[in-house]
Amino acid sequence: MGGMTPGQQAAELAMVKPKDLAQAKTIAKALGIPDLGMSQLTLAMVVKARQLASAIGCETRDAWVLLQKEREALMPYIHQRQAPMAESKAKPPATVFLVPEGEADQAQLADFSADGDDIEFVGELGAPAQQVGRMKSDDDA
Repeated sequence: MGGMTPGQQAAELAMVKPKDLAQAKTIAKALGIPDLGMSQLTLAMVVKARQLASAIGCETRDAWVLLQKEREALMPYIHQRQAPMAESKAKPPATVFLVPEGEADQAQLADFSADGDDIEFVGELGAPAQQVGRMKSDDDA
């Protein structure tokens, strides 16, 4: 394995290194690759594909596809896939005010603009076993 894992070998073959970027224009000129205004990274990738094609005796296009498959195989190790975010369908909890008995007339809700259906007043509650589901709204009162 030459001291490298298969993943490292795939990266060595397919990925452009800083040295490749620095030499891309010079090597492209020597290989007869026309300057079409490509970015330095793209030009370095084309040079790498042309050199691989020359080395293994195939068309540059075939070498490009081979390098692209290698890069694609490395993607899960470099960029982790993220689950899509689910939209929250839950409504925010309703606002509940508990007003002690006898003080209901004194309660003031100044600057409160919530929907009237969101406010519930709790009436008298019986023993704990009777309390379940015994909340009354303004409509029930």
